[in-house]
Amino acid sequence: MNEDGVLTDTISSDIKSAKKYSFVKILLYLFFGFLSLTAIFLLFFLGTGYGSTSITEKAMLKGREHPSKEEAKNSESIINSAEKEISSLSPTKTFIVIDRIHNRLWLYEDGEKTLEAKISAGAGSILKDPKTQREWTFDTPTGRYKVKGKRERPLWTAPDWEFIEANEPYPKNYSDRTEEGMLGEYALDLDIPGYMIHGTLYERLIGRNVTHGCVRVGRDDLRILWKKVPIGSTVFIF
Repeated sequence: MNEDGVLTDTISSDIKSAKKYSFVKILLYLFFGFLSLTAIFLLFFLGTGYGSTSITEKAMLKGREHPSKEEAKNSESIINSAEKEISSLSPTKTFIVIDRIHNRLWLYEDGEKTLEAKISAGAGSILKDPKTQREWTFDTPTGRYKVKGKRERPLWTAPDWEFIEANEPYPKNYSDRTEEGMLGEYALDLDIPGYMIHGTLYERLIGRNVTHGCVRVGRDDLRILWKKVPIGSTVFIF
């Protein structure tokens, strides 16, 4: 090999060595740089106390574990108020549950179901007066109500819609609006005007949604309700 060839090989070898050395040098710089950043981070973390519980925080936590007498008294007052509120929402010993969709009624006494009866709830139809444009929706309302009164041999007083349905003029005398026997033997008035649980002359329709909003019950079941349900009892309708 001539001198030029030897010189060329030597230069190539030097270049390769230089590249290798530079690469190793870069790796060392990166490694020591990473160690330096880690050390700085640890010094900052330990020096500031970040992530540890301070004396103030410990005192606050201790205070939560052992509330003051005033805090304990306030908490007890809140709990007592909540218990009274829940108690006021609880039904009385005797209450009624009505399913207006499936036309069922249940009577509960001291937590025990003592009666299950078929009923007739509102038809859900709408009537409109062609002259005055007044509208009535014949639906049984949902919600929580009370039995505000009980009547024996209740008298039916026909409202305006009764005559509109029959396509008859309004009667001039009030007595022409009243009729005996239409509501059966008994009526339990609810604390929503115009709605009640009562009997019917048309027991064959019990189990169907045919009423103008009241709840119709068969004679035998109505007698049980009259006897067992006191005034003030809760009625749930859904």
